[in-house]
Amino acid sequence: MSGVVQYQLPNIDLLLDRQSRPNYKVNLYHSELETEFISFLDKIDHAISPFQRKEIEGAQLPLCAAAYAPDADMPQLRVYLDYFVLLLLIEVMSDVSNAQAGQFDLDYMVNLLNACSDNEPFDTSKQKDTLVHLSAKFARKCFPPLSPLYRYDATQGTILYLQAAAQENYDRTNPSAFTVDSYLAHRRKVVAIHPVIAFNRWMSQVKLSPEILQTPAFEGLLESTIDLIALPNDLISYKKEKAQGEDIHNLVSVAMVDPAIPVKSGDIQAALDFADILLETIDGNIVWQIDPRTVHYHVFETPEERARWLVSICIED
Repeated sequence: MSGVVQYQLPNIDLLLDRQSRPNYKVNLYHSELETEFISFLDKIDHAISPFQRKEIEGAQLPLCAAAYAPDADMPQLRVYLDYFVLLLLIEVMSDVSNAQAGQFDLDYMVNLLNACSDNEPFDTSKQKDTLVHLSAKFARKCFPPLSPLYRYDATQGTILYLQAAAQENYDRTNPSAFTVDSYLAHRRKVVAIHPVIAFNRWMSQVKLSPEILQTPAFEGLLESTIDLIALPNDLISYKKEKAQGEDIHNLVSVAMVDPAIPVKSGDIQAALDFADILLETIDGNIVWQIDPRTVHYHVFETPEERARWLVSICIED
């Protein structure tokens, strides 16, 4: 017995359109989430410095959560926001100045995250840094709601990100020469996409076995996802990082010193153009695979299916 099974692809045309996204979607609870978040910051304003308040509020985390999870319900969105706040706190605590001063205890934070994820007691009473207490608070809010299937991946992914971020900030105080290839490999470790995807899987209730998650194919998909996130971020953040003297960990700077790249030292525009070529290459590869004229994958049977991003596949029993 045979039949036709259909499945829906995401509309990659819209996902890749960096020029115009007239129909982009932000979660309808964004305004409510923003109000709750500002109210929370007002309550803890006495416990954090004006600089820390500016950093936390300026990151626009409610908008970030609402954009990353446009279909989540309000309880899910709150958990997601709590996680983004935790990531930001980790980033601030492990920044360059703390790495230089030896004020960031990596092992302590790893133990804290594991304990909070398991909803076990963890003593923070001797910690003077308010951000440590806030990290414990938000870790207890964002990890326990996840079922074990997702919680483990989210927690361990966060710990791997924490370790990589701490190493990166140490490296900023002890610069080493990157090539574009070695930089991209390094960059993939310091983007917290693995735990974020675990949260997205939880919200969508997508159940993937560890065997699937650990396959080279799945890891390859994650690497491509990270590249699509990291490369635009490097282009956009170069100005800020250059002004702060922290641009050695940026593709624009790396392209200007890699002898294999035909970009002169100091030629920022040429380095930016090179980075954009990488993005266009990623886009082009996807377009090549789904263009109606390609016969390599033969994704769509009819123009109507292509317009709807609907795929039909014949199944033989």
